[in-house]
Amino acid sequence: MINPELTKLLDSQDILDVLKDSVTYQFQKLQDIQKTTEGRDWYGELPQIVKGKIDSYIEDYEKLVGILKQDLDGIKAEMNKGYYFWRLVRSACKTYQTDITEYDHQLNQEFNLKETEAISENTVLAECIRVLDQHAVENHQE
Repeated sequence: MINPELTKLLDSQDILDVLKDSVTYQFQKLQDIQKTTEGRDWYGELPQIVKGKIDSYIEDYEKLVGILKQDLDGIKAEMNKGYYFWRLVRSACKTYQTDITEYDHQLNQEFNLKETEAISENTVLAECIRVLDQHAVENHQE
């Protein structure tokens, strides 16, 4: 059974929005690999086993994006099937947090714009990551 702390994340619209944004962002990053010459070259140089893993992640994130577009009951039903998608959500949230913080710092450096707490120190995203770090692992005692 999935840890109830994870499904509680789905009960808040703010948190659900952050989860959706994070997953969509991660999916887009993976898709964008093939959109630039640099990305295609990087991908082309990878060993086949690694390419297969990346291709699988793209497919899995595409499924996860679809799951998160369902109504809340549908999302909960799919997410309660196992921890795999929760681990993908965790990865997406961490990537999203790292990248938006970096973008906020770049805006500060390049345009002297004040860093924004809602971006660099996004408390909703940080709380999601805290819960996911604690609970998005398989419980081997089942």
